[in-house]
Amino acid sequence: MSPAIALLAALVGAAGISTGTVLQQRAGQEIDEPGSTRELLARVLRRRRWWLGQAVIATGFGSYAYALHIGPIALVQPVLVTGLVFGTIASAALAGRRLDRRLLGTSVVCVVGLAAFLAIAHPQAPAVMPIPAVTPLVVVGLLAGGVGLLGLRGDGWSEPLRAALLALATGGFYGLTATLFATALAASNLVAAVISWPFAAALVTSLCGWVFSQRALHLGRLNAPVNAVIGTTDPAVAVTLGVLVLGEWVRTSPLALVGQVVAAAVVVAGTVAITRQSAALLDTARAGSGSASGDRAPAWG
Repeated sequence: MSPAIALLAALVGAAGISTGTVLQQRAGQEIDEPGSTRELLARVLRRRRWWLGQAVIATGFGSYAYALHIGPIALVQPVLVTGLVFGTIASAALAGRRLDRRLLGTSVVCVVGLAAFLAIAHPQAPAVMPIPAVTPLVVVGLLAGGVGLLGLRGDGWSEPLRAALLALATGGFYGLTATLFATALAASNLVAAVISWPFAAALVTSLCGWVFSQRALHLGRLNAPVNAVIGTTDPAVAVTLGVLVLGEWVRTSPLALVGQVVAAAVVVAGTVAITRQSAALLDTARAGSGSASGDRAPAWG
């Protein structure tokens, strides 16, 4: 199957997942501060906007799963970084605002950096899938779970710090989930994939990531900061596991490695810039809304 098709499917998946996440975040921020994570989940599950977001995410995930089935994870997963760009666009659209030119320009830089990374790394799947190495999977799962628990139990810690820890855990679990799904989808048929242990493990890790993401999205008052952490951690974990666990190949010559590092730095810088510019726009929107309608929060992010 052509890598171009896998790339297109991954882009559609990134757009669906990020847009649905924005919808869910808005649903979560419309409720009062809950006393526990269980109470938060119970409240958001009663909101129609949250279910609309879940439907959009499910559609995006279907396209993403197809991309994982036909392409290497080292190609597919980094494309999800574009979800930050799609999420920013969705936030502006839902708020009825035009995109800031600087924000749009930064988004273009982020996409160019991603394209350069993929062109230089030139990821390829192995001719024969090796037996997955379990140890790296377990290590990543334990680390992500520990970081997530710190974010949940960090009473007295600042909301940005807890949101960052929860976003790190979410990205770790999502990268792990992608690796497990890619392993399961390498089976000879759909039935064999569904009854395999990687598929069962992926359901568990995806649930863990989902729970942590809901809390992170509630604590993060704008989708960009949370998605910036998730969007960089997820592909970093997935590409690493793709090489260590799935035997995938990327260029490792000194010149290629330098190019990959530079391109990745451009992507990271782009995500940070998008985060800061979005936060500045949010502050401006809040100030304008406050002067026009008291303390009511604006419809942004």
